[in-house]
Amino acid sequence: MKRRDFHRTALAMGAWSLTAAQATSVQGANDRIRVAVIGCGVRGSQHIADILACREMGVEISHVCDVWRGARETAVAAVKKGQNAPVHAVEDYRVILAHPEVNAVTIATPDFSHAKILKEAAEAGKDAYCEKPMAVDLQEALTAVDAVRANQRVVQSGTQYRSDGHFIACASAVHSGVLGLITRIAIAQNFNEPRWRKAYDDVREDDVNWPLFELHHGPHPFSAKKFRRWYLYRDYTNGLPGLWMSHYLNAVAWFMQDLFPAEVVCSAAVLCWGDDGRETEDTLSAILDYPSGFQLNFSMSLCNSADTQFILYGSNGKLDVWKRELSGDGGGGPDQIKETRVLPPENPPNSHMADFLDCVRTRQDPRCPVEMGLAHSVAGILCAESNRLGKRLRYDPEKREIV
Repeated sequence: MKRRDFHRTALAMGAWSLTAAQATSVQGANDRIRVAVIGCGVRGSQHIADILACREMGVEISHVCDVWRGARETAVAAVKKGQNAPVHAVEDYRVILAHPEVNAVTIATPDFSHAKILKEAAEAGKDAYCEKPMAVDLQEALTAVDAVRANQRVVQSGTQYRSDGHFIACASAVHSGVLGLITRIAIAQNFNEPRWRKAYDDVREDDVNWPLFELHHGPHPFSAKKFRRWYLYRDYTNGLPGLWMSHYLNAVAWFMQDLFPAEVVCSAAVLCWGDDGRETEDTLSAILDYPSGFQLNFSMSLCNSADTQFILYGSNGKLDVWKRELSGDGGGGPDQIKETRVLPPENPPNSHMADFLDCVRTRQDPRCPVEMGLAHSVAGILCAESNRLGKRLRYDPEKREIV
């Protein structure tokens, strides 16, 4: 896809959902928007805080849902501190989807269940804020997107960089063409810690609905360790491509106006933190070639925290996203950037969650609609599968197939 064709294609994809969604009246300007929080761990707890911060928009949390009693009780207490309206706790998300007074849900369950719950939410007529990665399986991703479109739902993908003023400023710079021809993007995200190695001594089997946790990825014997450290096991996530790359893959698709990589090759391994039995890797390198003519080099390490970066290289210079620094470094020719400058943030009018809730009422597309969730999911799935198979993979967006 040519970069100039991106908006036409994206608008064609989004225009259908926008027109259809506007035909469905959900909430009047003075009606309450009732939101249910599905998954009450770290991200779900943040969703609760973000929704409570929007209560002046006529929003309330009607339900919290988690398969673990401890998480449900903590969530109820947090909601009661922030609103006067009653809140109900349930362990089965399907109870929420069947509830006629719930208008929207947030989905912050383990990665493998995002797309399944999103699909079922759309079919139940609920709008959704869905955490990244939207999916870790291609067919589930496509099925979820089709359900969202067919049922005229508003969906916000939970890649919050889309509502970050610093990233918005960088996107504006890229879209202005100041960098000239961009042929390479280098991203590195590094830590020096065994991430996601959570304690699990407070988890009792009697307090967890284990079959409901596993959904379609079971059955396995109950494991408190796997329950709290699901991030480390291939049954529940595709690892670093979903857990971290998704943020950057979404940003690259946004900056470069190119949704899907054409070819991907990826290699990853457990090189440092394998003493906890993790299956998902702590070190990863990937090369993604995009059809509009640029290459993304992405690396990640949990073994050394040095040299985290996000840099776009163009014929006129470079953009350091983390520093928000635009310079002529490495550029040339008459249009080479003459002066180094730091980009001021372009702050959006509201938060990522507030944008979603506003769109629930207006039926407009949010900042990061479901098509963008599909984009980062497809790229992450390609990386994970390339590593698993030991092969270079291609994606055919017309056939919606991995080759």
